[in-house]
Amino acid sequence: MDLMEPSKDEVMDYRGLSVYLKMARGTLRHWVMRGKLPYFKIGMNVRFSKKRIDEWLEGQSREARLVSSKGAQND
Repeated sequence: MDLMEPSKDEVMDYRGLSVYLKMARGTLRHWVMRGKLPYFKIGMNVRFSKKRIDEWLEGQSREARLVSSKGAQND
């Protein structure tokens, strides 16, 4: 396992998530404020579960959106 790669059950802060997703911390903070990312708080500290982030990422894929929207049309 790569030392920079978080384990499946790892908890990350903004810095770790920024490295993992290759995104700016400011963007991640904005998304948290808007409720776009799954997160939890420990006191005043925002943390992210890698498992929940991976699940969230799966739901964000264009393919997943196309499949779910096609399914909605058939209902």
